[in-house]
Amino acid sequence: MKIGLFTDCYLPQINGVVTSVLMLEEELTRLGHDVTIITVEVPGHIDERANVIRIKSIPFHRWKEFRVAIPISAHKVSKIKQMDFDIIHTHTEFSIGLLGRHISKILDIPNLHTYHTMYEDYTHYVNRLKYGHGMIKKFIKTGSKFYVRTYDGVIAPSNKTRNALIHYGVRNAIFVMPTGIDLSQFVPISQDAPELKSLRQKYGLTQEHNLLLTVGRLSEEKSHDMLIRQLPELVAQDSSIRVMFVGDGPDRAKLEKLCHKLHVSDHVIFTGKVPFNQIHLYYNLATLFVSCSKTETQGLTIIEAMACNIPVVVYDDTHVQDIVYHKKTGYLFTTEKQLSENIQHALLNPIIRNLMTHNAQIIVQSISKENFGKNIEKIYASIIKQPRLTAI
Repeated sequence: MKIGLFTDCYLPQINGVVTSVLMLEEELTRLGHDVTIITVEVPGHIDERANVIRIKSIPFHRWKEFRVAIPISAHKVSKIKQMDFDIIHTHTEFSIGLLGRHISKILDIPNLHTYHTMYEDYTHYVNRLKYGHGMIKKFIKTGSKFYVRTYDGVIAPSNKTRNALIHYGVRNAIFVMPTGIDLSQFVPISQDAPELKSLRQKYGLTQEHNLLLTVGRLSEEKSHDMLIRQLPELVAQDSSIRVMFVGDGPDRAKLEKLCHKLHVSDHVIFTGKVPFNQIHLYYNLATLFVSCSKTETQGLTIIEAMACNIPVVVYDDTHVQDIVYHKKTGYLFTTEKQLSENIQHALLNPIIRNLMTHNAQIIVQSISKENFGKNIEKIYASIIKQPRLTAI
């Protein structure tokens, strides 16, 4: 098959969408398909591969790390049309996604869309006022329904996303398909490995420290402040505790200020952005992985931590209902008190931690990148065979 993946998020940016697209591109290519990436141009970035078409872009107003395509040249559109795709798969609801949807419509090419982001959880970026969020959420729900109405199918990374789309009124075929992970990359590493020794030295850590790790964007919806607020109590019980935030984002200064206010700055490390090919090293530094986010659609970082044999303590949301089972494959919490209690329980019970990581491996093995690629390939084949969907 000749496949076009349309996305606003791609290298050099790193986030969950980019990870998903990269993995899909790699696996589809391995399976013998011809894959082309259509994405935004990023100043100074040069692609190493020839299968990427870049469209001129500008930074998004609020999130400078995100970019949107500006009026697209006729030459680029003509080039994309001539690719003669068998299927178009979009990964964004914005500029490049709109382009992919438009081309699939005018050329009558089967199309598929992955709904990566639960936008109703991000209304605080649009409206900083106390009021009006309900109206914005309603607009998002209606907009999502109408955006996908002409797609032949929609991929939801989790049942949480699928259920939300059905609630929105989406009537398209919905395929629940978690993004896979590269099990060859996310593996346990000996604590005596030179790479880990180097990282410990860089951040002033020893093997005696109990490191609580979180990986991802430093932004309001990730609820990182929940963990920081529990630190004074945790440190009072165990002075060896350190918290490491891997990633960067608009809330970093706010989180650093909170650490200073609670007098725990000496126990918190902000690494900033880390290259994706080094992330597995940071997981292997950790005693526990902690996620307080309530807005994930799948929670790839949770699965990556589990693959590295790191016990996880995560917010009890529907996106983890088939992954984390309390005190069996990890810990679940809904309140800050439960968060603190679970962390203390985990640190005091290494035998239970080991049992949970063993159980977690059974789940992780089913979410390999190879299975992800094969399952998406099957979805493509079924969509290409079926009659084209007309607007609802």
